[in-house]
Amino acid sequence: MKRLLTALLSLSVLISSSSCTVRIDNKAETNDISLTPSTKAAAGVATEVETEEAEETAVKAEKATREKPSDTREEDDSSEADEEEDFMSGYVSEERSMEIAMMQRTKPDSDGFIIRDGTVYDYDGIEPEIHIPDGVTKISEQAFWSNDIIEAVYIPSSVKTIGQGAFWSCSGLKYVKAEEGLEKIGGSAFWSCSGLETVELPASVNLIGDSVFWAIDDITVHAPAGSYAEEYCMDNGIAVSAEAADYTPIDRANTILASQYAHSDFTEFTIGENIVGIESDAFEYCKKLESIFIPSNVQYIAPDAFEYCYGLQTVTVDGCREIKGEAFEYCKGLTEVRINEGTESIGSSAFAYCESLTDVYLPESVSSIDKSAFEYTGDLTLHVPAGSYAERYAISMKISYDNNN
Repeated sequence: MKRLLTALLSLSVLISSSSCTVRIDNKAETNDISLTPSTKAAAGVATEVETEEAEETAVKAEKATREKPSDTREEDDSSEADEEEDFMSGYVSEERSMEIAMMQRTKPDSDGFIIRDGTVYDYDGIEPEIHIPDGVTKISEQAFWSNDIIEAVYIPSSVKTIGQGAFWSCSGLKYVKAEEGLEKIGGSAFWSCSGLETVELPASVNLIGDSVFWAIDDITVHAPAGSYAEEYCMDNGIAVSAEAADYTPIDRANTILASQYAHSDFTEFTIGENIVGIESDAFEYCKKLESIFIPSNVQYIAPDAFEYCYGLQTVTVDGCREIKGEAFEYCKGLTEVRINEGTESIGSSAFAYCESLTDVYLPESVSSIDKSAFEYTGDLTLHVPAGSYAERYAISMKISYDNNN
């Protein structure tokens, strides 16, 4: 579903109904996600959007509306000032989106890239670690929109600009390294890349748009001390380090990959004894999944891993060290969570909006729980060991608790 609307209005789905800064059409009269038959045909997308897909898109639009700052600027005649404002805000015009969509329908090169006149418009390859070809000067707006395959991106010194929403919602993306020479990063360029952990930016960067790293937990930007990028991060509450970073590829043979089982129809699933990690969006929208047992061999559950699993009722985490942000967010049917000894941290909004959640069992080993981990849940009771961190957390957050764990 993520790439269903790519060809037409890759960012307007969230924006048309939400008026947030990544919208590509912020006209007041454009408030629905429907597409005219002629527009669909021009973009090369399906002429019918299934009810389920429209519902899911609407939910994400509502989430974006609630969480992201709004853009109230009036649309004006095209000018250099407007172009700069659009670049900063992440706005992409409908006309430009159509141009990009048409370009993305052309034949890729042998490495899977679609490159025209020094601009990368798309990547249709299968490699998780990609190197933008030397000589490319721009990564187009929406170029890698919602690409779940890529995990690491290397950007050469020839690239001067990363366009608006270029890597929007790439759930598998974990590492980005840009060489000296990059100057501008458009608004929302890495918007909602939930698994993104490390970005290396050079001293040459002199302009970064709005909400570039929005909706990402645990990201660290590595930039030279005193650089524009460092200042941007400090001003926006983003972790920043002057030290260089290395990328260690994930163990793909023993990891459930980003979006690997998203939208599947199974009612139960067994996680193998070889699995060491569950990546972002891995089980997103598995609406019929009723329960899940996560064995102790799993070391982490990435952001959004089980998000929107509406039918999920019970979860058992048998010692997984880290449950990251929004891992089980919007699991509306979830009533009981049992987290066994070995788990150490529970991230922001990990179980937020689980409106039926009433019982969570927490172990002695938990030493970090984000304040928003259980926001907007049901009539919740935390079952915790006496004197534990979990008990102190319950008291500080005014959540009902007992020691019957």
